[in-house]
Amino acid sequence: MGDKVFCIKTVKKRPIVDPEIPCTENFDLFEALESVYPLLDIILDYLDCDDLRSCCEVKNAWKEVAERILCKRIQPSWFTCFKAVPRNKLNIYEHSDNLNFNNVGIGIILYDFRRIKLNKYICIHNDDDVVSHGAKSKWNSVPEYFEKELVPRNTDYCIISCPKVISHFHKNSKNLCKASFFDGLFIPKIPKIRTAMFHCNPVRKNEIRSTVESNIHSHEEIRCLLMFSTTDQKKALYNLLKELIPENDASSVAVGGGIIRGTKTFLQVNPAKSINSSNDIFSIVFLKEKGAEADFNAFSYVIFGDDLSKEEFADEIFKFKGSTFLRTHSVVIRVCCSAKVDADEEPKIFNKIFPGIPIFGFHADGEIGWNCVLTPSTTEDVEECQAKKAKHKYPNVRHQWSTVFVLITWGAILS
Repeated sequence: MGDKVFCIKTVKKRPIVDPEIPCTENFDLFEALESVYPLLDIILDYLDCDDLRSCCEVKNAWKEVAERILCKRIQPSWFTCFKAVPRNKLNIYEHSDNLNFNNVGIGIILYDFRRIKLNKYICIHNDDDVVSHGAKSKWNSVPEYFEKELVPRNTDYCIISCPKVISHFHKNSKNLCKASFFDGLFIPKIPKIRTAMFHCNPVRKNEIRSTVESNIHSHEEIRCLLMFSTTDQKKALYNLLKELIPENDASSVAVGGGIIRGTKTFLQVNPAKSINSSNDIFSIVFLKEKGAEADFNAFSYVIFGDDLSKEEFADEIFKFKGSTFLRTHSVVIRVCCSAKVDADEEPKIFNKIFPGIPIFGFHADGEIGWNCVLTPSTTEDVEECQAKKAKHKYPNVRHQWSTVFVLITWGAILS
């Protein structure tokens, strides 16, 4: 068992020290909230977002605390785990300040199947634990560890196995452009945007419509689509696309994804029991009501070629930036061909041009995506992207030797 144990520190928030409220005969909670730190923080932390917004109207002291908590809940959260150097130390774990806060809409966890297995055991340590495998009671399988330590309750999430995991969450990371054991991204509940995830076999055309109808309401439309497949189904992809995105709306829907090793879904809100086949395509969709306005946008962009210089790659990112805009909160999903040379520098280049945006990335054995930007494509671009002799008007969605970026942004538009 010992060679399967993976040691890591806990990320659970430590209990806040007892504020030591004195016992008094005429205890006044309202007065205590004002005078005993951190009692107000403790109580407001239990409230949902709507109640916190109401607290902002009570008084300035409450507004300051409520806005600080709200700020953490409306931002994306992330975590990453990578190898420690020297190796006799615990594996290094980094995460955002708002990890373990609620209001999570959907969670995506990537892991490198060559570096860690789901049947491996993780030994959880506190800061003051001796670096060892610890008591057997602390051992958890990888999925058990994710649910115990990282995934908020009642949150739909998925675990995706891929050839390589390489994210870039912040500039001071010790893991700049080095491969991770696993990375996770939690996107908060975005007002007027609903998320859903489902498997669908695109080869069985008669089953596609029922699957789509059971996950997407008739009054909703897709604004962003992430697709993952364990096999190369270039032609079959379009069977599913025809049910998800109208042909004349394709250029306005951001699409990204890739051919990966495997997926596992954990639907906590509406559990669905199903047996998935190797032909299944796993989809994550961001939906809004048709005709409704939402403070949300998604863009996607495909960069072709494995022989681009750093300057040429940067030029492509500048083109992408010039054809998009940002809101107050953003995340980027990056899918890169696993056979590309020197691809590990791409997140750094992207970060310099789009500073401060978390980049959630993985390598794939085939990339899925098309361009969805503000600047319309030229006639030549459209003709180049169209599949030859295709019976549809969708851009070519399946690529090799490419990098696909999907930018998801929400909140107020930045000037």
